[in-house]
Amino acid sequence: MVSVVVPTRNESDNLDALVARTAAALAPVPWTWELLVVDDSDDDTPDRVRAAARSGRPVRLLHRPPHARADGLAGAVNDGFRDAAGSVLAVMDADLQHPPEVLPELVAAVLDEGADVSVASRYCRGSAVDATDGLDGRWRRLVSRACRWPVWLTRPRLRQVRDPLGGFFALRRDVLEDAQLRPAGFKILLEVLGRGRWEHVREVPYRFAPREAGSSKAEFRQGLVFLRQVGRLAAAR
Repeated sequence: MVSVVVPTRNESDNLDALVARTAAALAPVPWTWELLVVDDSDDDTPDRVRAAARSGRPVRLLHRPPHARADGLAGAVNDGFRDAAGSVLAVMDADLQHPPEVLPELVAAVLDEGADVSVASRYCRGSAVDATDGLDGRWRRLVSRACRWPVWLTRPRLRQVRDPLGGFFALRRDVLEDAQLRPAGFKILLEVLGRGRWEHVREVPYRFAPREAGSSKAEFRQGLVFLRQVGRLAAAR
């Protein structure tokens, strides 16, 4: 079983397309799967998820009440890890900037090719020249690239991963065994790589797409959360 964990916050306008594209992408695969939506929304996103489940697709909802959302997107993913049924866990965003069509290759790297973690990368060989065009503007693309350096300096082992700050990845569940994740903000992959048990990482090239609908949740405060996260990982070395 493969569990695709998708954190959502007010993504109602993207939900139907997300479910349809994920189901189409995974229709040919030989393994069973579920789509687990971990929801922090105040709109009708939960209703859309329940409707998708009633249609017969393997979709489940984990709705977090307002008092349980302080740890943000990364915390939602971590809660999804605990609730997921699969021995392989995949993570992607709901805004379709992470194309569901990449999921089969991402999961196959873990199931068939011996990777402990597979990372959909905007920066590895084979990625499109415009792979980061979905980031809103040249400044965000520059910041995205520059933020890798403090990670590589504090955790040299992660230099083999060109895109350690993405949110589109898959892993074996046992990577998380005994890992004391401290999720905050957006960077759950950084927690997995910084604290999990892994030997082999494979990067899968993809193009970061423009957001389909809704608005980005990224803001200046998330940059401060990221710097604190890097500091905690450095102290835990």
